[in-house]
Amino acid sequence: MDGIEVTTSKDGTGKDASANVQIVNFVEGDSVVYPNHGAGCISGVEEKTILGEIRRYYVVYLPDTELTVSIPADGETGLRACADEEGVEEALAVLGGDTTQMPPNWNHRLKHNKEKIRSGELSQVAEVVRNLYVYGAEHGLSTGERNMLMKARQILASEIALSRSLQVDEADKLVDEALKEGAG
Repeated sequence: MDGIEVTTSKDGTGKDASANVQIVNFVEGDSVVYPNHGAGCISGVEEKTILGEIRRYYVVYLPDTELTVSIPADGETGLRACADEEGVEEALAVLGGDTTQMPPNWNHRLKHNKEKIRSGELSQVAEVVRNLYVYGAEHGLSTGERNMLMKARQILASEIALSRSLQVDEADKLVDEALKEGAG
């Protein structure tokens, strides 16, 4: 992650730092997380001409799903640096912690949890996994919630695996152990 450069810019209104946006520049080899897809590695930065405009794109390889995606590099990309060991430990602790309040209606729960996953924060994804895991054991999950739980687990395990240089199935076991410790 040596190539990560963070710059802060105003939103153009001339207001003070309260409206700042962080723009992060990545280079080839950086470990990153793309919300809704999981952890991967920048395999390159390309320039492409689209509709007569030259734009830079991050080429990100997502090993867990064996996907390669091109993400526009200019402006807010949604990418963030992969969690460090402290972030992984925090996420595993969240899995073993107490559940938080979720809306009682399944479609409100779905929306609530989608927003947490979309945030891209590892601890928020861990919270979704824990809450749905516990809720499912007690009440059962709708099809949409079961799919969301599987997706959130995949995102969580992929980041833990990349952060700790593990195989995804080993990271899955860590997730299972943390969930069982919290349930027990």
